[in-house]
Amino acid sequence: MAVIGVLLLLSFFGRVAPSLLAITLALILATALNPVARFFERWMSRGLAGTLTVLLVLGTIVGLGFLAVPPIVKQLSGLGESLPTDLNQIEARLNSWLSLNPTLDRVVPDDAPGRLAEQAGKLGNVLAERLPGVLTLVGGGIFTALVTLIMVVFALGNPVPIVNGFLGAVPAHYRLNATRALAQTLKQMGAWGRATVLVMLVTGTVTAAGFYLLGVQNWLVFGILAALGELVPTIGPIVASLPPVLFTLASDPEKALWVAVFVLVFQQVSGFVLAPFVVGGAGGLHPLSVTVGVLLFSGVFGIVGAFLTIPFLILIKAVYQHFYLRDAPDIPDAVAMALISGVVEEQMDREEEARKAADRAIQEVRDAELERQLQEGELDLEAVLDEHSEHDSTPVVRPAPRGNAESGGPPRGPERPDT
Repeated sequence: MAVIGVLLLLSFFGRVAPSLLAITLALILATALNPVARFFERWMSRGLAGTLTVLLVLGTIVGLGFLAVPPIVKQLSGLGESLPTDLNQIEARLNSWLSLNPTLDRVVPDDAPGRLAEQAGKLGNVLAERLPGVLTLVGGGIFTALVTLIMVVFALGNPVPIVNGFLGAVPAHYRLNATRALAQTLKQMGAWGRATVLVMLVTGTVTAAGFYLLGVQNWLVFGILAALGELVPTIGPIVASLPPVLFTLASDPEKALWVAVFVLVFQQVSGFVLAPFVVGGAGGLHPLSVTVGVLLFSGVFGIVGAFLTIPFLILIKAVYQHFYLRDAPDIPDAVAMALISGVVEEQMDREEEARKAADRAIQEVRDAELERQLQEGELDLEAVLDEHSEHDSTPVVRPAPRGNAESGGPPRGPERPDT
């Protein structure tokens, strides 16, 4: 019965996972927008401040859409028109490259480029066949987005019952730690929201300007794609940098090389300068933790899980710090540095060598004494064997004596009481 219950529970969560994810996304967005609502709360009620915050975000998105959508549509149409030509150029360059590499030419089938172009040409038909399903998926996504937006308005407008309900569900002796963890989460989540928007703006602007100066077609589309790639930590920028390089490679390999160099340099600057100073204060998360989190959460929740990686990690870190780390011993960083740098290993090796040297010295003295006793006829074999047995930590079981140790007679029995 327990197994059946677990399976039913997993099936239930599998069916409601999208709804739970939408609720989680709404709470995280409300938390990230909370600093903006607190700013407006100085001049109006909390409900109006929350509504105004959401309307301001929507107005910004719509305004950017009106400015960016017409050129994006124009560039996308140009990209679609040039796609067959680009594919033919890629096929010609692939054939030329294979002819210069006989080894690969023997491995790759002769009709491989043609088959690749044929499959790419069928892409439009495949998309047309799947258009109803895509429209259904898009419609469901729009509905979920609207519901999520409404939940964000409610959560921002009246967050007191939500916070009280959360704290009330925590046992009394953990409530103070839960309050501190929630305060840290609210602070770092707001910083994460501001940092993410700033990094997206900088990345999109610099990337689009760089592509424009390099003469890359569809530079605006690729710039917006680079900005959206910042929503997925670590992996998103890498994936967003591939399309401009590949599409430029079809028409101008030399230009594609410069595009790749520009993208690589900007990613290094963004990863080592922009992200640490802007995003680093949002949560103080280790890059390895972020990468592992992206892999885990994207595997469970898809692309939305990858976007929610840093909020999830901020929450996990706050719970860990205020529920476990406060009671854990304070281990200095010098201990970890000693382990990483090999100082502890060297110290252990020195201690082991000293112990072995001391054992050798003791053994040499013992052997010399035994040699002297052997030469002078004073060697007590039983005592030597007993000493070695005690040295090896092996208990020695001696047989009980048959006679009295003093008189050599039979062993004494228990004493009888005087009568």
